[in-house]
Amino acid sequence: MQKQFEIIVVSAFIMLILSPICQANEIEKKFMAAGLINIHDLDKTIKVDLVNSDPNKNYFRENYYKGLSNAYLREEVARKLSQAQKHLKAQFPNCSILIMDAARPRSVSKLMYDKMKGTKFEKFVANPEKGSMHNYGIAVDVTIVDGNDKEIDMGFTPFYKGDLSIYWSYAKLKMFNLNERQKQNRNLLSGIMKKAGFIPLSHEWWHFDGMPKDEARKKYTIIE
Repeated sequence: MQKQFEIIVVSAFIMLILSPICQANEIEKKFMAAGLINIHDLDKTIKVDLVNSDPNKNYFRENYYKGLSNAYLREEVARKLSQAQKHLKAQFPNCSILIMDAARPRSVSKLMYDKMKGTKFEKFVANPEKGSMHNYGIAVDVTIVDGNDKEIDMGFTPFYKGDLSIYWSYAKLKMFNLNERQKQNRNLLSGIMKKAGFIPLSHEWWHFDGMPKDEARKKYTIIE
């Protein structure tokens, strides 16, 4: 009887540990297996809205993440992002960082690259041959939202738009300079991220690497 009870207890404990993995979708399982962490396990104040889980929010018009709603990163990068959130809230307590994309399997990057190859937006998708920093779990695409969860104006963005509005925004980017508010907002985002140790990408105001590329490639393996 005692032995039976012990078996039940051990089985229940194992199920408790495995439960998050069992409930995760295939993309999330890859992140867990690679040792990445859910940002909300570290900092619940950071907002998450993964655009690649919703065809209406990304310029590929695809559900690449199969509905995944959690953002995963290497732990050291997640800690830097939490620090950036603290820097932001020290200046604007009602604002928050919003993660639009974080870790991404290379298999997904290949699908994205194939779809954008030959278009004006090809440069916004890294060639997956070497692997993008998203594939290593050290890059994030972020913006800032106000107290009403509304994005502050950063100017051109390819997220949360329909095809026509994306192309119109891209055309405006070529025709007009950013206004002062847009410049200030981009500088705010870049400032808090760099202060926390992130490296910005020159042609994508939303993209930040959590460490130099050479260091990431030596330290981590690509998530396939």
